[in-house]
Amino acid sequence: MQNGKKMINKKNWKLTKIYLNDRLHVDQISLGSWKIEESCIRYLLEWADDVSFAKASSISPTFPEYMRSARLDGKSEPVSPAHTKKVLATARRFFLWLIDYDREYRTIKLAWINKIKAKRLNDIPQTKEYVTLEEIIRIANAPAETVMERRIRASAVFWYLSGIRIGAFVSLPIKAIDLENRFVYQYTSMGVHTKNSKSAKTILFPIPELIKVCLDWDQELKKVISGEGFWFAPLYPETGEINPNCTEPNDTRVMIARKNLKEWLEKVELPYHSPHKLRHGHVHYGQAHSKTQEDYKAISQNVMHSTTGITDQFYSNIDDDMKKNRIDSMFGGGQLPENSDQDFEEFRQFLAWKNQKVNLK
Repeated sequence: MQNGKKMINKKNWKLTKIYLNDRLHVDQISLGSWKIEESCIRYLLEWADDVSFAKASSISPTFPEYMRSARLDGKSEPVSPAHTKKVLATARRFFLWLIDYDREYRTIKLAWINKIKAKRLNDIPQTKEYVTLEEIIRIANAPAETVMERRIRASAVFWYLSGIRIGAFVSLPIKAIDLENRFVYQYTSMGVHTKNSKSAKTILFPIPELIKVCLDWDQELKKVISGEGFWFAPLYPETGEINPNCTEPNDTRVMIARKNLKEWLEKVELPYHSPHKLRHGHVHYGQAHSKTQEDYKAISQNVMHSTTGITDQFYSNIDDDMKKNRIDSMFGGGQLPENSDQDFEEFRQFLAWKNQKVNLK
């Protein structure tokens, strides 16, 4: 550091550029994922300052400690726990790449890399926010007076019914949606911008009250636009009416959808939930109605996760009331049966018999 100013190590910077190039062209991650990793790498460069990555294990504070107060945008509050995890995961991935890429960095120990993790700051678990069925029904029934409002109302309902990511949604052509059969063709060959360029045919939940909102918008849309246009149809800025001539998505469509949702929910006096919280709601609703492992797997695949483990880790945390209801339902609604004392005595006798059988062997 020179006169209080960060002096980024030039060699460190060059290495991160090579790494990011490998991630994009060798690992073939999506451009969206690449941009996230690029922003995460900036924290690593700022932390190391002018010290070579070869001496990273000697830098104080450690990178996880540094991330507890780091900001690149000048704001005072700490980075969110979710983003911190992404930054630390990127750092671990980078250092693993580095020791394989250049012999000079093989002095970095795997044990040190594995310690680049966030510490648990308290013992109170944080329940992840998600939109409930009751909330999405209120959204579906809220007044929508303009084309923009009807578009964003249908969009919010669609996010909940499908679990689709917003980036894929805003690039969905009309022909990729079959509301009659509740299919959504998230195919890259149809121009849909999915995460990691995956393709899948996903399903809308069969909730009639919500499906109707989507059908109403679909019918309004198809009066003025062809199947090549977008279901999240571009609007003329002057009139607010549907623009049937725009058939190419642009980088601002995700931002526009988020902005429209926030403004409309404020107008109808409903609490704001981000599009991803509607995706969370899709998973929670599906989980609540899953009766078998196959059901749960279907929900996981419907949100285009490669494994149910990903669904468990990031989307399926349940709150305490839901947890209690699920457990109570396993035991007859949480009420002990009238003959519980007899059942317990029979169980005690069973254990005594079992132990006796073991001792006789």
